[in-house]
Amino acid sequence: MVAHPKLNPIRDRKYLDWLRTQPCLIEGIKGENVEPCHISTMGKGIKSSDDECIPLFHHHHAKAHSLGEVRYLFDHLPLPVLRRMLKLYAKQLYQEYKRETN
Repeated sequence: MVAHPKLNPIRDRKYLDWLRTQPCLIEGIKGENVEPCHISTMGKGIKSSDDECIPLFHHHHAKAHSLGEVRYLFDHLPLPVLRRMLKLYAKQLYQEYKRETN
């Protein structure tokens, strides 16, 4: 499993503002209620790094946090998005393998 501890989480207000202009990852459309959703939590009450955010409409963001982000996103993300995420993860694992075996 790939583990990347975040000792100094990224804080980037301009990036978060930019995410608000992007389409909701679930619905694929832009809107005034799109907001950054931090995915991995570092601990209770501590936000993850800003580079671990995705754009979601507020109602999806709220449900993701109340029901559990991973389960909610797995159930609601379009299949092409899930496929892309899995491919990126697979490529990351391959790079880790190459580093460890060279």
